[in-house]
Amino acid sequence: MIAQPTTTTSSQLASAKQSSQMLLNNVKRYLPHASIVIGIITPNGTQVYGYGNISKANSTKVNGDTIFDTASITKTFTTTLLAGMIKQGLVNLDDPIERYLPTNVKVPTYNGHKVTLEDLATHTSGLPDFPAGWVRNHTYTTQQVYNFLSNTPLQSEPGTKANYSDFGMGLLGHILSIRAGVPYAQLVQDRILNVLGMDSTGIAMNSTAITLSDALKSRLAKGHIGGREVNLEFVPEAIQGAGALHSTANDLLKYLAANMDFIHTSINDIIQETQLIRHEYPEAPSLHFDSINNKSLSASYVGLGWFIDTNLGTEVITHSGGIDGYSSFIGFNPTKQEGVALLCSCESKDMPSPVIESLIKLKLDTLF
Repeated sequence: MIAQPTTTTSSQLASAKQSSQMLLNNVKRYLPHASIVIGIITPNGTQVYGYGNISKANSTKVNGDTIFDTASITKTFTTTLLAGMIKQGLVNLDDPIERYLPTNVKVPTYNGHKVTLEDLATHTSGLPDFPAGWVRNHTYTTQQVYNFLSNTPLQSEPGTKANYSDFGMGLLGHILSIRAGVPYAQLVQDRILNVLGMDSTGIAMNSTAITLSDALKSRLAKGHIGGREVNLEFVPEAIQGAGALHSTANDLLKYLAANMDFIHTSINDIIQETQLIRHEYPEAPSLHFDSINNKSLSASYVGLGWFIDTNLGTEVITHSGGIDGYSSFIGFNPTKQEGVALLCSCESKDMPSPVIESLIKLKLDTLF
């Protein structure tokens, strides 16, 4: 029997608003230099709350149009591209990835078992998070990325064990770009962002450098590490599909609206494909923005990119992100019909316990 959607009550919205305010107050108290924007969506509309300024040099208050680095939330866009290209007949889930890479790239195998597109999309490829020797925020060329792949042994047989891999999901985006014949950034723009009207979302880098227009600079909340402002982290072109997108709370609310089937677009069917459970995920990513307390009765799974938590019939679909100076989270409950987007110019490791606890409370109040 399919669970029927429930109507969000005024008391639930009040609880979410109260939890949001508690989080804003704790960020103000314990991370005063950072900024945070919270977006909540229900069938009755959206609410956006914020604390902080764009940067030390720009005292503009953050709001739903402020740009943040979304980090790994990008992965759900990559898998949406995959679902769309499968529908077109351009690729198949069980295609070995070597089919789409240059012939001089040696793709690792495990006892003869090959890595497929589905393995990359579900974190079951056997690839590590990053290869040994990988240095983040470094301008690796595509050939250097290929060299890392060729020299990275698989940790398990593809398709058998879930193990979070930024590198693997980044390769998936690169492979889709090769197959489509256009850069990854343009692929996302054409197939998702333009469809949903996400005008403030994109990738602010090319193959060798970060490129910020004046318009982007004026709206970009500066990231923070240990209270110190930092620049955007560079993501090599060949793995941009793992975490190179920037966005705003308002744009992510549009994305959530499409994922929650609140709006009807030409990509709704492929979006739904990404949310289907594909593999058990016994150890969810250990990021504060992705933690839900009391998981004793719950089970975790992975779809195409998305993580799905179930607890006695309740299903919650989420993804979080963390990159130099930023943390992010989006999630929604299809039955409760409530979703939340969180963008912070701070790192999870810098969050003291009161901030973490109020984050968890907000997610529990909105998603469960």
